[in-house]
Amino acid sequence: MKPFSLETAIHSRPEPFICCQDDGVVLYANLAWRVFCADVFLMTFRDDLNLFDQIKDPVAACWRDLAKRVCGVQATERFYCEDSFHTHNGSTFSLRFSPFFFDQGRGWSLQVEELTAKCVNEVLEAEFSAQLDQKLLLATNHIEANALLAKEIADRKQAEESLQENKDRLTQIIHGNSIPTFVIDQNHRITHWNKALERLTGISSAEAVGTNEQWKAFYAYKRPTMADLILDQVKEEKIKEFYANKYTQSKLLEESYEVEDFFELNGKNTWLFFTAAPIKSRSGVLIGAVETLQDISNRKILEQEILRQQAILENKVEERTLQLKKTYEQLVHAEKLSAIGKLAASIAHEFGNPIIGIRNFLKEIQKTTHFDKDDAELLQLAIQECQRVKDLISNLQNFNRPSSGNMAMMDLHLAINDMLLFCKKSFRENRIIVKKRFDPQLPMILGVHDQIKQVILNCLNNAQEAIPDHGGTIQIITEHTEQTVLLHIRDTGKGIVDSDVVYIFEPFFSTKPAVEGTGLGLSVSYGIMKAHQGSITVSDTSSHGTTFTLSFPIAKTLLND
Repeated sequence: MKPFSLETAIHSRPEPFICCQDDGVVLYANLAWRVFCADVFLMTFRDDLNLFDQIKDPVAACWRDLAKRVCGVQATERFYCEDSFHTHNGSTFSLRFSPFFFDQGRGWSLQVEELTAKCVNEVLEAEFSAQLDQKLLLATNHIEANALLAKEIADRKQAEESLQENKDRLTQIIHGNSIPTFVIDQNHRITHWNKALERLTGISSAEAVGTNEQWKAFYAYKRPTMADLILDQVKEEKIKEFYANKYTQSKLLEESYEVEDFFELNGKNTWLFFTAAPIKSRSGVLIGAVETLQDISNRKILEQEILRQQAILENKVEERTLQLKKTYEQLVHAEKLSAIGKLAASIAHEFGNPIIGIRNFLKEIQKTTHFDKDDAELLQLAIQECQRVKDLISNLQNFNRPSSGNMAMMDLHLAINDMLLFCKKSFRENRIIVKKRFDPQLPMILGVHDQIKQVILNCLNNAQEAIPDHGGTIQIITEHTEQTVLLHIRDTGKGIVDSDVVYIFEPFFSTKPAVEGTGLGLSVSYGIMKAHQGSITVSDTSSHGTTFTLSFPIAKTLLND
């Protein structure tokens, strides 16, 4: 007696079976596999060739992907892949890919099992029954055919048992499949409705099988499913009518279609990917259709989240690009203003000497010449105007010079008056009235003269720009407490909206067009006040005007510290 051999046992199995390395090099194939290749692929299988070089695309690509998946698992994992395969003659096979490991590396095995559709069995049973009835009729007319009749009855019983066994086997395969599946016969009646589909739809097999209401699981009204359209062999225009741009022809199965669509199933919003394929008898007759479905909701949610995050990122990039562009324009404008300031100071210097000469000449005339009263007053006014121009030029030159950074005692009222002199002409042209209410006992403050003047000028300019074209009022109020000197600059302009108040002291923030402002004035003023241990705040930001308050420590307090 020969010793038991596992290879001999597998070689004699009726199911096609093959083992390959991970790259498709054949290690072992049983006899049933060779027969399977001859029947299905119409080829003679060879052990010395790579499997993927022998079978045809697109089947080879599909099998290569499944083999790659099972070979990617760890040795400690229990994992396999299942799929189905339809041949050109209407046969359907179940495929099971499993990994294995050996000394030279890792590989995979494929076991093939033929599935027989219920509809095929019913047709065969009907044909067999008709033939047997005919023979039975002949046997009743001939007594000598009794023995033959008995044999036919026995054959029929055996065939019925075989058919029932195939039906049970097919039912077990479909119901045990983890992919939601249903099958309809040539009359559009449901013959199979597996457990995975029961869980997906909430409709039991008992409710569905035997009916032609497969649409109820997916739609609120009666309409054909993709399996119904495949069974009716409709033209593609009809498929497009029901599935628009959601369908594609299957690359693996002839006369089959794949669809991605959105449904409300079992009380849940669900995205499904489903494939419908025809079922044909061995003679090529269309006897039914099968439809498999897959829940792809998680994938769709992930895709939508990726698109949402992409849109957010694109918006942020666009916003940042606009912000950088605006900042660049503001910096360019700030550079222009700096150049204009230097040019103005240079021109002021050129005007300074002639004005002083004119003033001195007028004074000499006043000393040496006698005028009547009216002419004397005009001459005195001319001298005063020359002095005013000289003072204005001097202030402009001092303001343009780089800050020394040296703190010194200063009278806040004098600084305010100097800056008002700068703005006098502009205020007059814009119909702006300045009202002053100065504290007569205002203490001295300690500060860098040109920096404090810059803060005051920035506040005056902002007040002027806020006042409408028809004019308004700027009120300047000074007061003091025990340790603080306060300057309030109040305008009757348009105010500041609440959403902008928190940003007004940030660099480059401006409510004015880029050509009118740099967005640096209040930011620079804020920094100067902090450096002087003071503060700048805004209040009364209504549509009736705005008040900026500058707070300075009294010079005596700083010196004592």
